Amino acid sequence: MDLRSAKRKWRWAILPVLLLAAAVAGADVPVRIERLDVEDAEAAKVISGAYDGRFDIESYAALTPSRSGSRWYRLSLGADWTERRPAVLTISEPQGLVLDAYLPPAYARAPYSIYRADSSGEFTRHALAIVMPAGLHASVPIYLHVQPGLAVPRAIAVRKSIDARSRDIVNARLDLLFPTLQLATLLVMLSFFLVLRERMYAYFSAQMLFIVLFELYECGLGFEVPPFAWLAPLGERVSWLMAATAAVLSIDFSRLFLDLAHASPRSDRVLACMRWPLVAIAACAAVPWFAPGWWIEDALSFALLVLAPMLLGAGLLAWQRGGLRGAYYLCAWAPGLLFVIVRALQLILHWPQPAWLEFALPAAFAFASIVLAFGLADHIVSIRHERDVAHRLAEHDMLTGVLNRRAILSRLRTAFLAAREKKRPLAVLFLDLDHFKRVNDSYGHRAGDQCLRAVIAPIASELRQGDALGRYGGEEFLVVLPGASAANAEGVAERIRQRVEELPMLISGVRVGLTISIGVATLDADVLTPDDLIERADAALYLSKTGGRNLVSMHRGPKSPAGELMQGVLPRE
Repeated sequence: MDLRSAKRKWRWAILPVLLLAAAVAGADVPVRIERLDVEDAEAAKVISGAYDGRFDIESYAALTPSRSGSRWYRLSLGADWTERRPAVLTISEPQGLVLDAYLPPAYARAPYSIYRADSSGEFTRHALAIVMPAGLHASVPIYLHVQPGLAVPRAIAVRKSIDARSRDIVNARLDLLFPTLQLATLLVMLSFFLVLRERMYAYFSAQMLFIVLFELYECGLGFEVPPFAWLAPLGERVSWLMAATAAVLSIDFSRLFLDLAHASPRSDRVLACMRWPLVAIAACAAVPWFAPGWWIEDALSFALLVLAPMLLGAGLLAWQRGGLRGAYYLCAWAPGLLFVIVRALQLILHWPQPAWLEFALPAAFAFASIVLAFGLADHIVSIRHERDVAHRLAEHDMLTGVLNRRAILSRLRTAFLAAREKKRPLAVLFLDLDHFKRVNDSYGHRAGDQCLRAVIAPIASELRQGDALGRYGGEEFLVVLPGASAANAEGVAERIRQRVEELPMLISGVRVGLTISIGVATLDADVLTPDDLIERADAALYLSKTGGRNLVSMHRGPKSPAGELMQGVLPRE
């Protein structure tokens, strides 16, 4: 297939996608928008035409509330409406927007707001949707009385009913998609917190929860579902409250995740102080009768405009200092924090909201939650590795790397109980290097340590999976052989003795012959405790020592009193 043919097929393949996008987007109906800036203008006078000469044509299709007072808008179609189904007027970014619509022919007052509980349910609350009268003529206007609010332009569009519903369905799906992804990661991290009890996972979960609530209230879904709808009387203050609380939790999470207390104490202190203005903003947003006015939104926008670069700087600093968490943090939060900066500037400077920013911010938060979840999972792996290292250090001998005395005795107790319960054989080998004191005296303790490390490999090479080798003390070792009969254990001990004897050991260029004495004991009805088994193996080891060393001796019965006496008199080396 040549390149030209491949391009042609690619175009045909993408054509249905383009057609679907065009069908969903539809074409906006031309509309004429005029504004009246007369405070306290009575509705009856406006509708009767008393102010017709004072309406000014708007340069673009948008409503722009005023904080100083209410405004009137007059809308008329560019042509008569001939469709069977009525047109739908949609107003984007309805947060904080409260208006009354006066539609012909009766021009009765109809209040609209995403905070109202008496919504028809015909459309979601992603945008304000006003169904216009059927057969509306271009010469017949409709009037909108906009209450005071944030002076940010809100885009207006008049669409066919099918186009408006198609857009509403797409918006509703996107409104749910990104919070759902965040909730999924939130639940995973919350389960980690319940297991690990680390504050960092709690802060992450709480932070994502309030971000999700902020998104749900911003798109209007939060005002439709109880118990979240109970906060509807707060209006746009709900979004301010959720955003400020999420910002406080984000600071706490960032400080812990980036370990700023150690990586950058100064940044940690600055971020810690930054929490208190946001806490005050959240408190003011939650109590409207205590702090009325729109200054809260301005203060919140300014605080986020300052906070976002600070968090990016903290992540960059942690990354530059070699922290993997800093890389995770920057990868996760860089898009979202940049969008927060754009959004804050848009609100402060009263810019129209770009179309791409509407879903870019929740998409960036969803992306951040997923990446940070990987970062937190990596933290869990680090914790597990540190735990394994600590566990190994606690159970293993620092010099030889085998189990220490406490650990090998624990393994023996476990094997003893299992052997008794399942009626299976169990054997123990007690090993002691011959003339080890002579090696220390002749070549030094470093040479003695070298010999102790050297004999581990030949001993371990004769052990099976499930056997255990530990250092009992000094030059003495204990081997636990679950399931081994007396003959098996004696054979293992003999092979170990031969391997140690054949070990080529050089110290300071001089070959040193190492040998080992071994005592073997097995479990029988007379052995009541693991300590009894060790005593029997020790008694057998004593026989090897007194018999000339470099021997394997099997315990054949209880020690005689003479043997116990002599064991306390004769040296063990």
